[in-house]
Parts: sequence; C-alpha cells; structure tokens
Amino acid sequence: MSLVSLTRDQCGRFTRTSSVETGIDPVPSSHSPALSQSSASTPRSTPAPTNLPSVSNSSVVSGPTQLPPQIDPQIVPPCSPSPSSSSSSTSSSSSDDLLHVLGNMSSSTPTWVNLGINKPPVVNARILKPHEYVHVRACLNRHLNHKDITDAYSEKARNLTMTCFQSEGSMNFFDTNAEKFLKLSSTAFDDVIKAHILGSDWVEIVNNTMDSTCLDEVDERSFDNFYNTILSLNRLLKNSPGFRSDDSLKVLLQQNISDDFAHFLHEKKVLKSLSFSDWVDKATSLDADFRRFERPKLDRIALLESKLVEASKRSGASSHYDNGQARQRPFTPIENTSSRPASSTSYRSSTSTSRPSQNNGAFGVPSMAKVKEDQNQFDIYMKVCSKLLF
Repeated sequence: MSLVSLTRDQCGRFTRTSSVETGIDPVPSSHSPALSQSSASTPRSTPAPTNLPSVSNSSVVSGPTQLPPQIDPQIVPPCSPSPSSSSSSTSSSSSDDLLHVLGNMSSSTPTWVNLGINKPPVVNARILKPHEYVHVRACLNRHLNHKDITDAYSEKARNLTMTCFQSEGSMNFFDTNAEKFLKLSSTAFDDVIKAHILGSDWVEIVNNTMDSTCLDEVDERSFDNFYNTILSLNRLLKNSPGFRSDDSLKVLLQQNISDDFAHFLHEKKVLKSLSFSDWVDKATSLDADFRRFERPKLDRIALLESKLVEASKRSGASSHYDNGQARQRPFTPIENTSSRPASSTSYRSSTSTSRPSQNNGAFGVPSMAKVKEDQNQFDIYMKVCSKLLF
C-alpha cells in the first residue's frame, strides 16, 4: 500500500512524499463495494474529478485512495435494433407467417368433400357450380339410401340436407330458417336449396351450363358421359320453366357433339330425324368404335396440323424481312410473282419473257424497254439514277 504525506520545507513550501508499505496489496476495484458503486454512478463519457482534501500545517497522512478506472464509452451502431423493436419485428414476422399459413389453408380447402356412403357430403363453399351440385345431390341420395331413408323430403332427410352446407353464410341461413324450411313442399324446399347454393337466378344458370357443355369437355370424351351430364342438369330444372323436352334435348346433343363425331354418325347413316331415344341409342353404340379407332387418328392429324401451322408462322416471320424482292416491289400482284425465279438477278434478266405483256406496267416496276419507249419516263429514270449516284 502506498502512503502519501505532505511536509513543509524551510521556505514554507509543502512537498509531497510517498512511501510503499510492504505486506499489504492494494484492493482491486472489482472487490471493493464502495469503489464499484462509485464507478457505476459516474458518467461513462468523462470521469469525475478528484479533489485533494485540505491539509493543516502539520503533516497529514491520507488513507488509502484509488482513482476509478476510466471506461471507454460503447458506441451502438445506428442500425442495431433495440430490444423493443426486435421483439416487435419478431412478432410482426410471426403474424405474417400465421396469415400465410391461414391463407394456404383457406386456399387449399376443397369446394366439397365426399366422405363416403356412411356420412353425408360436406360442402365448404358458399356457391357451387351446377355440375358440383349434381354430384353433391348424388352423394346425398346414396347416403339416404344407405340409412334406409326412403322419403328424401322427410324431416330427418331435410335436416341432413341442410347440415351438408358448412360455410358460415350457409350455416347461419339454414339455422335461422330451419323451422320454416321443414314445413315447405318438396318442390319449394328444392328451390330454396338451389337458390341459395346456385344463385337466385339458378334456372338461367343451369340452362347456360347445359348450352355450354360439349362432348369434348366431359370425362373421356364419351358420349354416354355427355348424355348423362345433360340429363342430370336438366333434372335440376324439373318443375321449372327451364325444363327441356326430349326434342329440345336431342337438338342440344346434336349441336354440342364434336364435328368429327357428327361426321362419323353421318357416315354410319344415323339420321338426325330419328326419335330422341333411337338417336341416343345409335350414337351410344357407335361411340365406342369412334373413340377406339377414329379418335386416335384424328388426334394425330390435329397435332400434325398444329405443328405445320406453327412452323409456317415461324418461317413466314423470319423470311418476311429477308426477302429483298418484297422490299423492292411491295405492291407486285400475286400473278406476277408466281413465276418469279428464286434469284433476284435472274428475275431482272428474264422479266420481259416471264411476265405476261398485259401485267408489265401494273403495280410493279416496269421493264426497261417500256421505260425507254416513253421519253418522260426515261427522263425521270435518269434523274433518279443521277441522284442516287451523285
């Protein structure tokens, strides 16, 4: 430990002397509670000044003192986030991830689910397409038959029908009006379901769907599937003004089959004037042969034609600006270019012999013989040449 003392010399001036006492080590600041508190309370930028105590004339021996260590201030980068900002950013990113997951879940939810014959189907969407509603009704009817519910409009069957629709709007709609819907007639109950699921103008929607359904759009492009699809859609229109008769259905079927199948039926002497049932039977019996033998050949021909069209488009686009004659004679008639040689040089040399005489002056560049015969044309020609050369 160092000891500091002040003594007065002969002139009356104070002098400072220090001595080290052996056997006693200085106490580190980290082990001294008083010094630790003082260093923690002082500002980090500038250390607190130390004042010397006043001394008397007699020699004074001061106690052990030690200056607090100077600590360099830490500089926080401006881009470093504070704990609150980092926690807020973490929470915002977590909420974004949650919204993303919920969005994926909502987008991946199917429109409706067939749970098998033991349970009624579950409809998650608020609005269905006519084809989808046909499939839902078919699954529901199978479930009712499996449960030995013969009356599809009994109270139990109606409750099962209303519980199929699980969207929020549908659940609120049927929960609010369930008692009223149980008292409706069978036709009125069906109309309520279709108006809610298909739309208020469901008759027009179903009719438009029937008109736009074509043979090539159904599964396997089978006529039997096409026929059953049209009939199931028409069954939705039962007891409504949009319901179609057999003759109207025959016209619709004949219009919406493919041209290839219609041509095939014409070759097989299947007349359009046949009755509805006879025409459907013949078309169904010939459809298997058509799809097995004729359809593969027609598909290969269509593929080849599409490739030829694409190739001609590419070649036409590339040769349009490469053809020097097209730039020189953009208004030359087709009949003048039909016998044109491939080389433009040979074309110029054989112009007078390859072109008919009546077309020499039409649209294209006239022959040099014609230019020389007309003095005015020859003068114009010479002026143009002189401007190009000089």
